[in-house]
Amino acid sequence: MLTPQPASAATTATITITASGYICEAPGGFTVTYISDWEIGLSWTMGIGANNTMVRAAIGRVPADREDGYLVYYGDGIYATDWSQNLDTLDAKVYYRAWSENAGGIWTSEYGEGFIEGIGMKLIAFIVLALGLMIAAFVFKKQALMMAAGLGFVGLGVYMRLQSVAVGWTGWDIYMLFFWLGIALAFVCFFETFLVARKSQEIELAKEEGEQYAESYGDMLEQVAKLRKFKIRR
Repeated sequence: MLTPQPASAATTATITITASGYICEAPGGFTVTYISDWEIGLSWTMGIGANNTMVRAAIGRVPADREDGYLVYYGDGIYATDWSQNLDTLDAKVYYRAWSENAGGIWTSEYGEGFIEGIGMKLIAFIVLALGLMIAAFVFKKQALMMAAGLGFVGLGVYMRLQSVAVGWTGWDIYMLFFWLGIALAFVCFFETFLVARKSQEIELAKEEGEQYAESYGDMLEQVAKLRKFKIRR
């Protein structure tokens, strides 16, 4: 009589099954807001399924990963402030990226991002442009260039005054220094414009008087020549 026997294998194989699936969503609606030269506001919506958000920043380039750049925020909130930069002197963009972390400590590969631009380069460009116009006006004696330079320095002064008010100006600071510098140089440009215009009028007047004198002198010489001919004939 035959009885059933369990089957057996000569070797036993170990099978490992790895499952990868949904982690959580990246932060959404990432927004970078200028508050002041020293205060940059960051906001976002928490990714679905996320427990924490990490925000990192880098100057002049985007943070490559969660180890790159400098840490701005890590936690379960939806707002952060970056106090580490001075946009007034910074001549590059500050780039931000935000990643989500789930309850198991797994991070998303996707991210939210944004950037803000420092005004240092704009300020330098503004000054260089105005100075360039003023120098060109002095060299070429062009009234239009001098007027443009004056308007440029007025704009510089007003811009720096607004910056001073934005940071709560209470006395003399770099903003007010640029403000009065801009106003002073604008006055120089406008005054020079007035002088150039006046000199141009004087030159034109002298030219007209010279032409009239030359014409009168020519007429006089012609009359003298006629008198000489008349005397010779007599």
